Amino acid sequence: MNRLPMLENIFAQPASHRTLLDYHAGQGSTSLQTCGERLRNASGRLIYSGMGASIFAVIPAVSRLLENGYPAQIAESSELLHYGSASLTKEDVGILISRSGESVEVVRLAEKMREAGMTVIGVTNVPGSPLEQLADHTLTIGSQADQLIAVQTYTGTVLTLLLLAEEAISGSSLEFSQAASAMLPQLSAHIDACFEASESWRHWLEPSGVLYLLGRGPALASVQEGALLMHETAKASAVGMSSGQFRHGPVEWVSAESRVLVFGAPEATQAIDRSLANDLYRMGAQVRWIGPSQGGSDSGEHAPALIPWPDVAPAFAPVFDVVPMQVASYRLALWRGIVPGDFRYASEITSAESGFPLFQSRHTSKE
Repeated sequence: MNRLPMLENIFAQPASHRTLLDYHAGQGSTSLQTCGERLRNASGRLIYSGMGASIFAVIPAVSRLLENGYPAQIAESSELLHYGSASLTKEDVGILISRSGESVEVVRLAEKMREAGMTVIGVTNVPGSPLEQLADHTLTIGSQADQLIAVQTYTGTVLTLLLLAEEAISGSSLEFSQAASAMLPQLSAHIDACFEASESWRHWLEPSGVLYLLGRGPALASVQEGALLMHETAKASAVGMSSGQFRHGPVEWVSAESRVLVFGAPEATQAIDRSLANDLYRMGAQVRWIGPSQGGSDSGEHAPALIPWPDVAPAFAPVFDVVPMQVASYRLALWRGIVPGDFRYASEITSAESGFPLFQSRHTSKE
């Protein structure tokens, strides 16, 4: 079967992650340990920042750090650059994420952080990038490269940042790394299952209108990345939002035409997110659930599962629950006659804070 590049990247994730884990256990172990020590010994805030898929990939790691009492926070690079840089102090540690190491806002924020006397950790997939040159320490992601749409580099970044968090919290990421390696066959089977099942999603995915993606805690990574994938890949409308925020007003949007995906893998809030999914289903919305099944709850008046959930440790759920969105956005693009991964306006690397080079080049050529 001839596969388009995005689909190749989706199926390549287990192999890419094995390479990544081997790298961090071997050649990259010293950098991982050094960066973990910087986080563990920081006297100020741990400020994670990035743009696009990179900032969504930090959510599981920050959630893990917060649960263990670390003063970690997430700040979009463009906002922190223009509206928050005066708050930066030399006690803070900046963890800046950019798979290319060239995103303009991230690079400029690194300069601001250096001016403030902060320790800067650059997390990137490209050696020798501008971010690496500005950073005090570099944590190389070690993922196989994607073609345009962040797929294996996204889940690879999630894993790398979880390794870093574990290094900071426990002083060693070895046990986590071994468990991650052991789950890769399950990930491969999960990708196969999602791709096989995705043909049956067409009647649910294809109608026009907004798709809402809801979740809490670590699942917010796949909520936000899923919405981004729908925009980038299928040029489709999607909104990512926390389940709690949705209950404070946006629920009034719900009707028989409403389509909602609820991501419920995190254990701490699984019961209330399951309750939300079931409530919306009973209201008449077209709801699907991504997460562990609860007995016979996937029938009757309960929201059905989009895909059977594998028996995977909660720590790795952010690598699994984004896969249905990778496959769904790919399928929807094809159903709409769009080549998955083709950009109309954005470029792979955002190197300026204004203008859209692809659009401008086409517009100029027509004049």
